[in-house]
Amino acid sequence: MTEHDQGAQAGLRVLAPGLLGPVPLLPEQVPATPVLDLLLKRGRSPHAKAQVEPTGLTQRLLQLFGAASSAPYARAADAPSWDRQGVVLQADPVHLRPDRDQLRLFDARHLGISQAEADALVQEVNAHLVDDGLRLVAPVASRWYLELAESPQIETHPLETVIGRHIDGFLPTGPDARRWAALMTELQMLLFQSPVNQARQERGRPAVNALWISGAGHWQPLALEPNRSRCWSRLCTDHALARGLAAAAGLEVLSAAAPVDQPGTLMVADEMSDGMLDADAELWTVAAARLETRLEGAFAALRAGQLAAIELDLCDGRRWQLTRGGLRQFWRRGPSLSQRVASQSVVQ
Repeated sequence: MTEHDQGAQAGLRVLAPGLLGPVPLLPEQVPATPVLDLLLKRGRSPHAKAQVEPTGLTQRLLQLFGAASSAPYARAADAPSWDRQGVVLQADPVHLRPDRDQLRLFDARHLGISQAEADALVQEVNAHLVDDGLRLVAPVASRWYLELAESPQIETHPLETVIGRHIDGFLPTGPDARRWAALMTELQMLLFQSPVNQARQERGRPAVNALWISGAGHWQPLALEPNRSRCWSRLCTDHALARGLAAAAGLEVLSAAAPVDQPGTLMVADEMSDGMLDADAELWTVAAARLETRLEGAFAALRAGQLAAIELDLCDGRRWQLTRGGLRQFWRRGPSLSQRVASQSVVQ
């Protein structure tokens, strides 16, 4: 067994997409992060020759838990009373804005959808879908789901991959793609004409004028591989998909505010990715400072030998693992968080 495996089994793993940006920041704008700096400077990185891919928390979570789809697990977290039967497809409410000859997507974080608005729009959509054997539900205002009779034969992209971008190149593909494209166009027309959206626009709010579909599948219990079950016994996050996957795997599911200094903890810190996606320096800075504060207790536990390792995973192939022995390797030096973020900003 490698040092990496041993450390993971008794340590803390932090999923932190967006930690290194790119965000429009100068080094002096990055908050002081001595804990994260030590992890990046003295941690061992197995990704030296790996090809870095666009940040993808959804795909990383599915990979870690061995799940085939996202929609049923996110719904299970959003609607605990759901019976977990049938096929579910994420159908997230979004705003598509014309940008020259293309459409740019903005997700529900920027729409301020109330539950009353979500319920009214869902009712209108379901009246249209009654003959298609589909049913839309909105257990929370910002995340909606379609119930299907059978799995669609389409390949989709998680919503996070297209936020702020033109949707061309991200639309569903596969044998059923044409049918779903036609249906989504019908729903766009329906939403455009909705009294709910007309009222929103009168108030100066962007319309909820489209649904972004992804992640179709069935819910089923997840049996983590033996080495993974030894790695994690608890999850700390408010991220819906992560909470649903963890519950299906039998992990203890705690809030994002829970301490992360216990062995066998998986932590999801996705707030930096919001700042990165929006090119919002202040949002990213606040989230990075919050992560630094949350890791202080874990580093004290590492120094005391209560944790074997802390692993930082950016969900794009880049990882760093710091063991207690690594803390003493003062000769290992590398760029700090502020230097890494600044270099990313320059590259972009």
